[in-house]
Amino acid sequence: MKRWQPVSVLSDIRRGEVAGVRIGGREVVLWREDTPTPMLHAWEDRCPHRGMRLSFGFVRDDALGCLYHGWQFGGTARCRLIPAHPQVRVPASIHVHAYTVREHAGLAWVSMDGAEDFPAGGTGPDTVLPVRTLHVNASVGALRLGTGIAGDAGMAWHGPVGLAVHEPVAGQAMLHVVRVADADGPSSPVLSRWAERLRDAVESGADIAPVMNELATGEMA
Repeated sequence: MKRWQPVSVLSDIRRGEVAGVRIGGREVVLWREDTPTPMLHAWEDRCPHRGMRLSFGFVRDDALGCLYHGWQFGGTARCRLIPAHPQVRVPASIHVHAYTVREHAGLAWVSMDGAEDFPAGGTGPDTVLPVRTLHVNASVGALRLGTGIAGDAGMAWHGPVGLAVHEPVAGQAMLHVVRVADADGPSSPVLSRWAERLRDAVESGADIAPVMNELATGEMA
């Protein structure tokens, strides 16, 4: 089944920045152009030249450069410059595999299989602030169950707070926390500390109901 997965809070991929993520064991590079209207891209995290991770690379305007030999790939994922041979017309066959990516609810969503029916699992509020992404040493199923994210849905809303999860590799999970801007409720720093308590409870196998109840009541330390 084609689907979308929330893989990062948008605050981790600002203009001109690069970030590496894993989705189901596959390495993906997220990067945003350094232009007046900076688009977000999601590609296979591998330079087709020597296999260097592009997440170690650099952004130059609307292109991502490989750290190893400086090959640059434009927004279409085609190589447009080989610094060692600047006068050479680069063949169209030299390109990076691109994935579909969308920005929604303060998160970057990636489809590894070309899904087009975005957004999956319903829409969230219009103005959302990213809070934090945490690694959780537990199965994504356990985290979904505890946070009330049903089935293959990408996220669940608890009042003004949105929780999303994805599986970087088997047996591990990433938890993404966002909040509605200008809404009554816990601040981002308070939510960040709460998310740490949730992670600790899940990893230790403790009952996470009391932690989730903090979110429901708004009574957080």
